Amino acid sequence: MVFVYIIAGLAVLFAVYVILLKPRPEPRTSVEPLKVDYAHRGLFGRNEIVENTIPAFREAEDAGFGIELDVRLSADGELVVFHDDTLERLCGRPEKVSSLTASELSWVDIKGTYERIPLFTDVLDRIDHRIPLCIEIKGEGSDTAVCEKLAAILDGYDGYYSVESFNPFLLNWFRKNRPRIVRGQLTTNLFKGGVRTSLFNKIGCTTMIFNFLSKPDYIAYDVKCPRQLPVVICDRLYHALMVAWTVRDERTLAECRAKGRICIFQDFIPAEPRTAAAAGGGRR
Repeated sequence: MVFVYIIAGLAVLFAVYVILLKPRPEPRTSVEPLKVDYAHRGLFGRNEIVENTIPAFREAEDAGFGIELDVRLSADGELVVFHDDTLERLCGRPEKVSSLTASELSWVDIKGTYERIPLFTDVLDRIDHRIPLCIEIKGEGSDTAVCEKLAAILDGYDGYYSVESFNPFLLNWFRKNRPRIVRGQLTTNLFKGGVRTSLFNKIGCTTMIFNFLSKPDYIAYDVKCPRQLPVVICDRLYHALMVAWTVRDERTLAECRAKGRICIFQDFIPAEPRTAAAAGGGRR
């Protein structure tokens, strides 16, 4: 009898978990203009072009691809485009991005080139607004200052875009304050690969148990973890819009497209691109 109670209890817990995973039932805006291939951090790697820089975004724009980019706050509350939380990998400096002002960051060389860390507003000013953007919001914890800054900028932008984040608390801010903006929940298995973050973040990101907060319009999953349980549930049970990252070869691209995925790619250029022009128009 005890065994039956245990099984029944586990079944109830699993049912609750499945309910918590449920994405937003219907997007409040059209996602059709966003269904393109996205260049991960722009098209970079050739001709000494570096990720998340104006030249990388221009290359993606010229090829007609959507642009995926990362935003985070500087010490003085400006929105800069940079992936890592420190300058070590790209600039050879130990400081955190959040410890320097936007002005100070603008003087930091990226990999010894003449490129600098751009402001998000500079990126918007220098790209075609018809090119869809996939904006990843960087930030841990519950501080939503980055959301407020980003929303204030996007309020005056007339292009196509979505926001996504590993952090459901940031997406929850958009759910409450900008519900018409398309939002995506990023996920991967943080228990693999030796990622340094809190146990709370590892559990939340890997299980997507906080989807009830973010209520995402799409699930952006690590292409290396396609069978992750919450990904499978969101895909097969809830038929959520699925975005695969980071696709690094034509074979994987074809497999993802065959399943109806949107693809964020890197290290190659798709032979048959699904471009912004092919996706058609439509305002957010």
